[in-house]
Amino acid sequence: MRGAVLPPILNAWVFLRSMMCVVAFATSHAAAADDRKDQQPQPGFLSLHQLDPYLEIKADYRYNRVESDARRRFERGRSQTNREWSFEERVGLTLGGTVFDPGFLTFGGDLSFAPTQTRFDEFGGLFATRRDTDHGYLLRYDLRANFLTGKKLSGSVYGLRQDDRINRRFQPTLDERRTGFGTSWTLADPEFPMELSYDQLETDRTGNRDKRDDERFTESTLHYGVRWLIDDHERLKVSLDHSDIEQEFQGRRRRFETIRDLLILEHELEFGEEYQHSFRTLVHWQEESGDFARDLFQIGPQLTLKHSDSLQTLYKVQFNRERYAGLDIETHRADFQLIHQVYSNLTTTLDLFGLFEDIEDDINTTQWGASVDWQYNRKNRFGHLYANLALAYDTEEISGDNGRRLALDEAHTFRDPVAVTLRHRNVVAIGIVVTDASNRRIFQAGIDYLVFRQRNVTRIKRIRNGRIADGDTILVDYQYKTPADGKLDTIRTDFSLEQRFSNGLTPYYRLAYRNQEDEVSSGFARRADRTDHHRVGVTYERKRYSINTEFEIFDDRVEPYDAFHVKGRVHWLQTSDHTLDTSVGFSRFLFEGRLDDRNVTMIDVAVDHRWRLSESLSTVERLGYRHEEDSIDGATQGWDVTVGFQYAVGDLWGELTLEYDRLDLPRSDDENFGVYFRLRRDINHVLARK
Repeated sequence: MRGAVLPPILNAWVFLRSMMCVVAFATSHAAAADDRKDQQPQPGFLSLHQLDPYLEIKADYRYNRVESDARRRFERGRSQTNREWSFEERVGLTLGGTVFDPGFLTFGGDLSFAPTQTRFDEFGGLFATRRDTDHGYLLRYDLRANFLTGKKLSGSVYGLRQDDRINRRFQPTLDERRTGFGTSWTLADPEFPMELSYDQLETDRTGNRDKRDDERFTESTLHYGVRWLIDDHERLKVSLDHSDIEQEFQGRRRRFETIRDLLILEHELEFGEEYQHSFRTLVHWQEESGDFARDLFQIGPQLTLKHSDSLQTLYKVQFNRERYAGLDIETHRADFQLIHQVYSNLTTTLDLFGLFEDIEDDINTTQWGASVDWQYNRKNRFGHLYANLALAYDTEEISGDNGRRLALDEAHTFRDPVAVTLRHRNVVAIGIVVTDASNRRIFQAGIDYLVFRQRNVTRIKRIRNGRIADGDTILVDYQYKTPADGKLDTIRTDFSLEQRFSNGLTPYYRLAYRNQEDEVSSGFARRADRTDHHRVGVTYERKRYSINTEFEIFDDRVEPYDAFHVKGRVHWLQTSDHTLDTSVGFSRFLFEGRLDDRNVTMIDVAVDHRWRLSESLSTVERLGYRHEEDSIDGATQGWDVTVGFQYAVGDLWGELTLEYDRLDLPRSDDENFGVYFRLRRDINHVLARK
């Protein structure tokens, strides 16, 4: 390590001294220019109001160990250890100024340059040892310039290259490096305001070397928008985007790329004696090529009539045409909605809809239904009462051959230890696409999640050491098979009731019921389904602590269970300089399914401590712990510990962070330790006059 790192450090020291000489020379000339400007008050070409150099040292150490048990009788377990050191010496400038005058061009930002040295060691057995060193230079910048600020035509340009760390619970910390540039221009016309912009952003996320969670995401977008302000009550907006999106995974040769053209037209007209009514039309056209391409045309006029302060009706018609995964789908839908409010206590919402869907050379679907929703809230002598009741019914008739339909962007949220269940039955397993909630990050089967079937139901279970965390929301695209000449009736009931007492006590009850029944379908299994979900609990909240207990009954034909939960949080200290919060959660799941008969106990503990010891020294400590005991899969434990110190005196700033993550799975252990050190010395006010 000494031979690999020390010579570059000596070279860097010479480099830093040279850069400081350049900075001193530049600042002295800038100060002299300012003095001359005081003597001769003439407009200059360049005016600097900020030019502050700084020196920064960054040192990181990471340790990662993965151990896997033998899967066969006479097979040895596997073990791999990675260690990585990195060191940076950085010199930079924080600058800002104008060219000619602020109305012509202003600029500012941060620019820095750093020699870097890294060393990586891997130990995986007697004949599996690797060692690698790397030395180079790293330029980091965040520069922006604004042109013609306040003028009819104004614009800006920017360029950035930034580094950050993403701390993931129970998993290794990720390094995130973002590189991008772009420009934006605006025409402030009173009748036709316009905007034109181009942005390109590349994001690299890396963990320890040879880890499968490394990825690269690149997106470039050209945007044009114009608004026609016809008058005070009529507007037309046009937006056109062209995007190129790429995503790469470490360890896979295939690159996912999608090119998208998007056109949006939006017209809005307000009318009536007091312009209380509105007519809005939205046109959405999208054409894509590449991986997971989705072509879409959508037009939807919507009429809103406000009859009085308490009564409002809405009329909507929508036509969609989609091409995705080899399917050509046309959809016609009509909605009627009525909203009536009695005083401020009771709001009634009535909704009627009808839908016709045609899949070319496949099946036709006719669907109609109605729903009514009552929301009630009222103060009483004990506190406040809240109640909600929603009833819905719809019927769906399918005609044609046994065919396939498409589900897009179906949202699900993971809640350990329960796997998510796709809404439709008889899913085609090949072709399932799972992304994050932003629909940008594509997850991989076998690395991030597992897909399995129970009867005709498809379920998705997250992998504990993958990139999906407990509580994350995912979007799923998939195809599912439909019966020939079938009919499906669905009834839904949702009900909630809670009384918030003035002393902080809140008992509540929640019900979610769904029942589906289908008529006999030719050549296809029945799709009848029923879900009955009850939750009854009580919450007690005070200023310094809160506690919640809940009993849960989830009854369905896939994975029924009973569960009991206790959660508490205590604010031990609450001052501007010292805070200490702890939370504890306990859950017990009793699964009763034929294919999933098991018991699961989960314990979660979290501690968050922040203390400002003095004007210059502060600390932060975080602890996260999870214990999960599964009667079938075994025990899982996770630790996430962070200890940080921050020191700041005048222009000197330093930070030391220690992170420890450990995830013990039934057949493998993953342990990670990191030390991150930063030291920065600012040289401020170099342009200040004496």
